[in-house]
Amino acid sequence: MSTHPSHASLLAMAQLHAAFEALQVLLSQPDHADLRAPAAQLAHLCREIEHAVVESVCLLAQSQLGLQALLDLLSCLGEDIRLPSSRLKELLQPVDKQITASLGYLSKVL
Repeated sequence: MSTHPSHASLLAMAQLHAAFEALQVLLSQPDHADLRAPAAQLAHLCREIEHAVVESVCLLAQSQLGLQALLDLLSCLGEDIRLPSSRLKELLQPVDKQITASLGYLSKVL
């Protein structure tokens, strides 16, 4: 049974949060006090990764909506009407910016 990518990522994030909760319980014991600082740094890094992925997904979803709107517009125009390339470029620029921004977030994570 295949899992939808968004469900898989939500499951992975839930598992990551559960693992950090278990780690916090372990680190609360005096024997593991010297591991608290590295664990806090790791938790901070994971939050940054989560934020970058969430931002990227949101921007990609907006981009998809923009592209779908453009495709709908083009299909409404039909084959008889030509749309100037400058107008197409103008319509695609916001989508291009969103995709570029989301790729920037993802490259930060990687």
